[in-house]
Amino acid sequence: MASKVAIVTDTTACIPAELVRKYQIEVIPIEIVIDGKASYDSALDLNEFYKLLKESSQTPKTVGSVPGPYIEAFSRLSAKTDQILCVTEPVRFSGMFNAAQLAAMQVLEKHKNLCIKVIPCETAAAGLGLVVLEAARHAESGKSLDNLVNVINTLMPKIYLYATLDTFEYLIKGGRIPKIAALADSVLQIKPVFTLRNRDAQTIALPRTAEKALQNIMDLMTEHVKGKGKLRVAVMHADALERAHRLEQNIKEKFPQAEILFMEFTPVMGVHTGPGVVGVAFYEV
Repeated sequence: MASKVAIVTDTTACIPAELVRKYQIEVIPIEIVIDGKASYDSALDLNEFYKLLKESSQTPKTVGSVPGPYIEAFSRLSAKTDQILCVTEPVRFSGMFNAAQLAAMQVLEKHKNLCIKVIPCETAAAGLGLVVLEAARHAESGKSLDNLVNVINTLMPKIYLYATLDTFEYLIKGGRIPKIAALADSVLQIKPVFTLRNRDAQTIALPRTAEKALQNIMDLMTEHVKGKGKLRVAVMHADALERAHRLEQNIKEKFPQAEILFMEFTPVMGVHTGPGVVGVAFYEV
């Protein structure tokens, strides 16, 4: 009988620690640099991280993706299983997929009986977290590696993700949007609402207040949730606990059938977006 499939992802999935432990998910940390000091994001206290982020004299950045942490994880897991599923961010967002692929090739040279599948997700953050958790649930029930790949490939197009940013500042610093956006950000004080589907991020609304942005997100959810069946939801935030709880409460009232997870952005996500992100990822079961 084949061993249980081991599930591997990274800290961009923002999976709560209790669920990581429950499903024995291997989470690869990502190195970030703040004021010249490098640390793995998993070792940073969130409150201290956001304090450092706001006070930093230099633009924080992530260290380039390398295969080393994946090689270590795959090699260690090979003692427990002969099947590994690794799910990463979309290729266009980071080099994690390429690093994991390279690691898999190196590990497979030494472990001929091992099977490793590396899948780039079509969504990110809480959306990636939902995909990984669905794979973990199926792995827990004894499903095969090929079955898990089919499960997540079927699931990914069903996941919707909507979020609002408090500021463009950190995306501008990181070179992820044009500097001209800084003018719009400072003059208009907009709270953009964006979506992420099929590996593509798009701005879909430009409300002027945080409350209007949350209402936009609720309206978008209402458009997509067609039935009264089970709904899996992940509410996510970056140092915006109060607004995230308001969004969570609104979802509970509007969709009583929803099974809701609460996810905090990990430092590696906060480096790119800064504080103030609130959003939701969801799919109908």
